[in-house]
Amino acid sequence: MHPADMAINGWRVMWLLASFDCPVGTKEERHDYTVFRRTLLQENFTQHQFSVYLKHFPTLATAQAQIERLRPSVPEDAHVAFFFFTDKQYAMTREFIGPRRSKIRPDAPEQLLLI
Repeated sequence: MHPADMAINGWRVMWLLASFDCPVGTKEERHDYTVFRRTLLQENFTQHQFSVYLKHFPTLATAQAQIERLRPSVPEDAHVAFFFFTDKQYAMTREFIGPRRSKIRPDAPEQLLLI
């Protein structure tokens, strides 16, 4: 394969969105939900909204492998959906946050000046 074919390509770089609805009526169901949520966080997913988590992957294959690793932790009665989309598609996302925000946006990252 030619090195140019291996270059980062926004149509090959993937995002994985996990969306879920878990029952929490019993102590066991709440435990299963907590374990699943913690697993997502341990696997470096970022919480985007309640029950919506995102993670960036270099390829579709690595995103698919992630789902296979998560599969055993999905609660039995939960409804979990994993959505794949490319980095180019994610770049077209438009997000609107009203004046009564439910979460505080992080500060802009600090930049270093190298002299």
